[in-house]
Amino acid sequence: MKHFTHMLVLATPLLLAGCGASQSKPTAQDDAAWDQAMTAGRDSFDLGRYTVAASQYRKAANLALVRDDGTAVAEAGYDLAVSQLAANAPADALQTTQATRQAAQLRGGQNLFWLDLVEAASHYRLGHYAQAVPMAARAMSSSDTDVAARAAFVMGLAADAQGDTSSLQRAASYLNGLKQPLSLAQQADKAEIQARMLRQSNPAQAEQQAEDAAGLRQSEGAYHDMARALALAARIAAAQGDQAKAHVLWARAAQSAAAQSGALNRMDAQTLAHGSLTKGDATPPADDAQAWARNAGNIVLRPFEGAP
Repeated sequence: MKHFTHMLVLATPLLLAGCGASQSKPTAQDDAAWDQAMTAGRDSFDLGRYTVAASQYRKAANLALVRDDGTAVAEAGYDLAVSQLAANAPADALQTTQATRQAAQLRGGQNLFWLDLVEAASHYRLGHYAQAVPMAARAMSSSDTDVAARAAFVMGLAADAQGDTSSLQRAASYLNGLKQPLSLAQQADKAEIQARMLRQSNPAQAEQQAEDAAGLRQSEGAYHDMARALALAARIAAAQGDQAKAHVLWARAAQSAAAQSGALNRMDAQTLAHGSLTKGDATPPADDAQAWARNAGNIVLRPFEGAP
């Protein structure tokens, strides 16, 4: 199956060229209609119009069922789930990945590691850490290094969230073993997981790793990831007693997250917030910005709101 058009920043943005674009050329009217729906979905996704993209991918998935095409079902279902994650609907994305897997397997689909990856991300976004870790582990079995590496990152996030040091170590070991050269996203993933690994044993180094990850995310335009890395650095600074620096980092993370959720934001960013694999104008959960702002103290969360 051809690499996805919206998944994982691995060789491109955080979601490779989604399972997108079929490898076979349309040969009939139904094929042309499926291809048109998939193209419309990708175009909408790239513009940050995720609900529109989802409606197009849903149409494509149903067209694939009409012609009993397992490969097309898997591609459209995958892109639908990614669009739902990007639209902050992880419960819908989880349902879609499970339905897509079942439909693809009925038609002979096997080793659907990229679906495992999106399902792991959906579980993580929903706070189902115990489910996210083994699902990410399955995706790490992929022979595709990009898929496996992103799965290791999702595993690391979920493991850290539930205090699973063994799985966190496994994720860190995989990312540390990646062959050079690494993409910016992989460098950032590696730095962030390393920061989570070291924050108890070597907090000074962990804080630097978190800030390095934030800088790398900024360079690649992954602003949602950047805000999360800044918040991680803030937690580490606070734990070391440097409240002044922690407040600054919390404020930066909060204002970035709040601006990303603004109606005027149309950034073409590569992101993976809370494990969501997306490319485009991802909207972070509003409570992140609010919580981080409270940690920062008395700051103006949206200093330019209402400006023309």
